[in-house]
Amino acid sequence: MVSIEEALVAASDFLAKDSKSWDSSDVRIIPEACFVEQGRLIVPYDHADYLDRGKDDMRLAGNLPIAVDLSTGECSILTWDEVDDFAERGLF
Repeated sequence: MVSIEEALVAASDFLAKDSKSWDSSDVRIIPEACFVEQGRLIVPYDHADYLDRGKDDMRLAGNLPIAVDLSTGECSILTWDEVDDFAERGLF
């Protein structure tokens, strides 16, 4: 079993590795917006300029949250169907 703190570190590491190929990789997870659903920690993220300085033009669009399996620590990106389901249930 992976703790929430360990899952946050795993998500942050996953995001750092995944974002290396992006035009702007200055992104980070948003721990206060995370939630647990079906044994996974759902971890939103956004651009640091948006999060730290409120620059709306730096806000990411179409970024799918990270899911961390709390039994294994494995990270993956949510699908659009999962995001739609969470949005319909008011989780985003």
